[in-house]
Amino acid sequence: MQIKVNIGIGAEDTEKEPQKEEEDKSEPEFGSVEWLYRISDTERNLPSPIDVSITGSTVYSCPELSWYNFDVYPHKIKITNTGYTLLIGAKWKTERPYLEGGPLLEKHILSQIHFHWGENMMEGTDHTVDKIRHPVEMQVTFFKSEYLTQDEAFRHPDGTVVICYIIQYGANPDDRLTWVTNALPKVCEAKTSTRVGPYPMSTLLPMFTADYFFYWGSLSTAKGDYVARWIVPRTNMSASFEQITEFRKLMDPWDEPLKKNFRTLQERGDRHLFFINPRWSQHNSLLPIRRVPEPSMSVLSPAYQANSWMLPPQNKVNLKTDTQEE
Repeated sequence: MQIKVNIGIGAEDTEKEPQKEEEDKSEPEFGSVEWLYRISDTERNLPSPIDVSITGSTVYSCPELSWYNFDVYPHKIKITNTGYTLLIGAKWKTERPYLEGGPLLEKHILSQIHFHWGENMMEGTDHTVDKIRHPVEMQVTFFKSEYLTQDEAFRHPDGTVVICYIIQYGANPDDRLTWVTNALPKVCEAKTSTRVGPYPMSTLLPMFTADYFFYWGSLSTAKGDYVARWIVPRTNMSASFEQITEFRKLMDPWDEPLKKNFRTLQERGDRHLFFINPRWSQHNSLLPIRRVPEPSMSVLSPAYQANSWMLPPQNKVNLKTDTQEE
């Protein structure tokens, strides 16, 4: 009887050993993009926003982030005062702008853009950088393409990515924000909208391939709490006092000035904050504001390159001009 038990235990150990080896082989290695998703089980529900800083971050290498179709003109752009934030939505007749590479395992499609601000120049951003708040933060939401819509993507822990641009105070107006702030008087009342442009998203969004922070955290909305991956680029923007003041003139649902809508800062705790592909000076966590915006890094997607008829008329004119110059 005892011999049978001993044999049984030996047989079980022999069978389990290969399984353990297979599990070890499937474990992603530190340094791979897949490893960034390994920690989501323990860190994805930790609250955001947090303070980001080079100090205390983990340097990590990823492929370059690639921007597709951000130069393509949308069919229409709508700016809405929701009563809680300023929301920019756009529609394209064919393929939308999207991201690939970086810390992303799949294509992520542009969903919407919204803003956070405060009632003075010492507050406004959700995130702090080196423990400093700035006047405005522009958050750009993307969803994983396989989920088809943002609402569906919210149901999955790997569905949503938010890029958070820090907007600092600047003596001069930032041309990239001009078409946004010029529209604000038209949406002063809550639940009002206006059409603008259309303008390609490259006229608003600074693009980057490296030098940014990445972490997992929860996203609280009026519909519930969701998981998001957060990207805070060192590349930032600026806004003049007059541009920032226009945000504070927007009204909330109770016809009161919406002077502040930023969220409470959360403890970073033991979560990982990754510093992806550092390239430039690391004296400060934010890079210096460029006097002249960098040219667009966007490229046309394979679908547009193979089917130029899909492009809107504005891009066809530019494409023809570029071809003639070559």
